Amino acid sequence: SSKRYTTADSDTLYGTILNELNEAKNDSNIFVDPYGNIRYRGKDPNNYVTFNDETWRIIGIIDGKVKLIRDESIGSYSWDSSDTSINSGCGINEWSQADLMKLMNPGYDDVTVGNGDSSITGSLYWNRASGKCYNGWNNITIDCSFGQNGHQKGLSEEAKNMIEESIWYLGGHNSSPNDVKIENMTLMMDGERGDSVVENPSDQLPRTTKWRGYVGLMYPSDYGYAAGTQCKQTLYNYNNSECTSNNWLYKNQTEWLLSPRSDSNRLVWYIYYGYTRIANATDKARAVRPVVYLKSSVKITGGDGQTNSQYTLA
Repeated sequence: SSKRYTTADSDTLYGTILNELNEAKNDSNIFVDPYGNIRYRGKDPNNYVTFNDETWRIIGIIDGKVKLIRDESIGSYSWDSSDTSINSGCGINEWSQADLMKLMNPGYDDVTVGNGDSSITGSLYWNRASGKCYNGWNNITIDCSFGQNGHQKGLSEEAKNMIEESIWYLGGHNSSPNDVKIENMTLMMDGERGDSVVENPSDQLPRTTKWRGYVGLMYPSDYGYAAGTQCKQTLYNYNNSECTSNNWLYKNQTEWLLSPRSDSNRLVWYIYYGYTRIANATDKARAVRPVVYLKSSVKITGGDGQTNSQYTLA
């Protein structure tokens, strides 16, 4: 029920979403999931926002915070990579240690990332910097640039000041996505927020179920819940046209998700042209769409969330 959401400061983005929910009808593109999170769903809800001088979209109010995802990818990279002595070069499915996490978050610009190559440092996306990014098995890299004049910009100081450091859940789901439809998407969320991680991994590296940071990726459940009620398929079959044409998060690409498979030391969830699948953390370079949580104080300065009238923030 939306009754828990009653009053809010209407000039904040948080308050505007609450007010939209309170005015929404049952068949609307905004709803409350079983965990009490407000989410946008369907083909093209009015959840467009200009953030970092780019188009981002609002996943919803998740855990009491406005959650955004970049509308387009910042490029295709490995989720993680490793040398051949660790998981046969296939990477480690632990986000708090992942190369992709270190690419997008602060604090890694003076830290050598990966295999001891001092030329490879982190925080490039966060710092609007250029360098090397991981792009395949056994620590393969490519040149990447997130500078002001680059094709894909990193985060501006204004954008970074709006981002709230948050807890991200690193639990996994290890049954088939054949089991999960919209009506029981809580199975996926239970895994994401649970304490199930691989036991005694051969890489002997610790696993954690929570991470505190600034920039992550969407969960499998975020993608699953974004589909409209027309979608009757399991996540494994989300490439069905009734799902892809009614899911605003769908892109015709392969794209990394945040969660590991909890019975593996190297498998990670991803989207494959609509389907959800699992793959090695190095398995081909896949699209990366950053996700952030905003501070509750972020205000709306204009727009109404439509594609041609995006929310603007301050």
